[in-house]
Parts: sequence; structure tokens; C-alpha cells
Amino acid sequence: MYDIKNLIALESELKKNMRVHFVDFLSSHDYNKYSRSVVSKSMSTLLDAEKSYYGRGLYVILSDYQLDQNKCSFTLDGLKAVYRGHGYKVKSRLKSHLFNDHYRRNLPEKGVRYDVCMKLDDKNGINIDESPYNKYRWKVVVYKMMNSSKMMREQAELAFDEVYGRPLASKEPG
Repeated sequence: MYDIKNLIALESELKKNMRVHFVDFLSSHDYNKYSRSVVSKSMSTLLDAEKSYYGRGLYVILSDYQLDQNKCSFTLDGLKAVYRGHGYKVKSRLKSHLFNDHYRRNLPEKGVRYDVCMKLDDKNGINIDESPYNKYRWKVVVYKMMNSSKMMREQAELAFDEVYGRPLASKEPG
């Protein structure tokens, strides 16, 4: 017979070890050095999003929008993290957050409909190519995590929050 209490303890220890691994990585990564596994790019048009990384990973959306209200300490090029998330298809997630109307209108029949999106101004996803958001700068940092499990990516999210604080528009409970 299996021992569920033992399995829960093993899972908990594994999550803790993963989170520590990501805390160490995030605390020491140099975002000014080239990296194949961590990429950043400016976003202003749908074409920018279309050129984004497709696969599994953690992503951070940065902007100069509502800087004074954002307690997250992660900054890059004068922009601050407003959202962090993870996904199986990062490109689709970025489009759902940043070009929400286009994403919803053009969802393929068998595509995943993301209903939980970046929360800014009481909206569930925004359109950075429209007012008022097009007056601000936007950038995305993607941590490519090919072959990662959902549990790994969730621990990376928690580690990000531990290192930098939860970004303004990341509103999930906890």
C-alpha cells in the first residue's frame, strides 16, 4: 500500500528544493549579459508578440505604467515588473495579457482560452496598442523552460515573488 503522507512530504520537499533553486538563480542572474535561456524584448505591436518565444516558460511583463503603485522591485531598462506568470505556450499567454481583444477574437477552434489574465485597471487583460497603454513602454522577459512541468514553473513564480515581491497586476490568491 502507498503511504500518502510520505508522498505529500516528498512532494513538499521537492517543491521547496525547486523554489530554492529558482531563488538562487533569480538572485544572481545578470540581465545585462546575453543568455539563450533568458531573453528580453520590447513590446508595442502584435507583431512583437508574434515573434516571441513559443514554448514553456516563466515570463515577466515590465512597464513604466503605474510605477508608483507597484511594490515589486524587479526593474530592467527603467521599467518595472507589473506581472509574472508561466505557461505551456508563452507566446499565447503574452498575447492574452497584452493584446487581449485580438487574442479573444482570433482564438483557434481548438485553442486554449485563457480567462485569467493580467489585472490592470479592473480589466482581465489589456491592449497595449490602444490608449491609455500605448503611451507607456512595455517589455517582456522570458525564462525559457523547455520540458518543464507545471510544478516547476509554479515554483519559479513563487521564487520570483520571494526575491522581488509580487508585481502589481499578479492578483492570484496567496
